[in-house]
Amino acid sequence: MSLPHSAYDPRRVFRFNLPTFEIGPRTRSIGTYVSGGIFALAYFLLFDAATLSSHAKPPPDAPYDVVPVHMSFVDWIPAIISTFGFIITSILDKSHLTSTFSSDPWASEGSAAWRARVVLFIGVAMMAGGLAGSLCVLILKYIIPDFSGYLWYGGANVACNTGIMISAMILWIAQSGSDEYEYQLTV
Repeated sequence: MSLPHSAYDPRRVFRFNLPTFEIGPRTRSIGTYVSGGIFALAYFLLFDAATLSSHAKPPPDAPYDVVPVHMSFVDWIPAIISTFGFIITSILDKSHLTSTFSSDPWASEGSAAWRARVVLFIGVAMMAGGLAGSLCVLILKYIIPDFSGYLWYGGANVACNTGIMISAMILWIAQSGSDEYEYQLTV
């Protein structure tokens, strides 16, 4: 390798160091509240669209026509999948991602870091799949059949999934800093 042995670590994924975020305890709690607020706002948009859909009336010039499209369970599936991905990434112990200790209780048959990375991948893949699913619902259910007056239903679904992903990113950054109650003991 071209790197000297003092700077080379075979356990690293990249050759360069990723930046570390040094955040204080107040920033950590503010980030957690902002993440929760974005998560709540995202679901508010979806609930708003579902409420508008359930109370949709036909146009006044054709009162005997039916409303062409409503939100159904298909519209909720991407948000549910993204929420499961959010929960998976949020409850993951971030210390396991870089853990290489053989005495780690979570690593009975292999590396704890490997298992944590698989769980993290599954959570992020679920959030990305939920966002892709909401885009598919928007395109296939609202744009292609040309329900231009009802695009808000699909747009709220995409906005909800985007908000869930942004909320997960903010929560990840807020929780990745050191905790005010965390003590570093070295022997």
